Amino acid sequence: MANELAHLNDTQLMQNLQTLGTEFAKSGILGVSNPSQGLIVALTCYTEHISPIEFARTYHIVNGRLSMRADAMQAQFLRQGGRIRWLTSTNEKCEAIFSHPEYAPEGVTLSLTIEEMVDSGVAVDGRGQLKQTWKSFPRQMLRARVVSEGCRMLTPGIVAGIYTPEEVGEFGNTPARTLDLSKPTNQREAQVQALPEPELESEPEPLDFEEVLLEHEGSVNLYLAHIGWIKENQTWRNLSTGQKEKIKAKLDGFIAKAKQYVLSLEQ
Repeated sequence: MANELAHLNDTQLMQNLQTLGTEFAKSGILGVSNPSQGLIVALTCYTEHISPIEFARTYHIVNGRLSMRADAMQAQFLRQGGRIRWLTSTNEKCEAIFSHPEYAPEGVTLSLTIEEMVDSGVAVDGRGQLKQTWKSFPRQMLRARVVSEGCRMLTPGIVAGIYTPEEVGEFGNTPARTLDLSKPTNQREAQVQALPEPELESEPEPLDFEEVLLEHEGSVNLYLAHIGWIKENQTWRNLSTGQKEKIKAKLDGFIAKAKQYVLSLEQ
């Protein structure tokens, strides 16, 4: 795309990118819902010399901000010679050793816990309630945070100025209180439920099936093509209702297999 636009002057270039962004919005491709988001996609593709398909594998737009998928960060890190050894990945804690032959040959151990995320205000909203994404996908959210921190520490060029969708979704949230995680899990949940209900417009919507697939779209599409459920130029949106139901029934396992397949490509 960049080569096709290289001969245009600045005004013509912007007009063409705006037109392309509008078409992205009309088609709904890449999760784009309005021309402004479409323009972000078009500008990113142009400046980074990538196709819209590569954009979908690498980036996501959250709250009007460009973000990089955690699995894309991880893939880039591995491509640059980095290695990750996962020590723990549970709903309570995530810990891994990040190493790089040049920048950290001895390895650096990074860990995060749900307690730290709550105490810092990251996992709770402005009313002190545990955010829906952290309630539904604590393990995945912790892994994404650890991946982001490890990549920024060892190979910052991968993610300079760009955050994961999980991080972008937390911008601008200031918690009014934190939760007492010294109590058993059932008591913690009871405490959350006992807090006042937020206004409808401020309550974060839970991630549904399609939002989970969208969050991991790059890995998902590659894996689906690998197992023959879609063609090379298709996405998970082309799946039949029956296929979607099969994935939905074992969503966590499916996402794990998709990520594992992408990682195998990097070996």
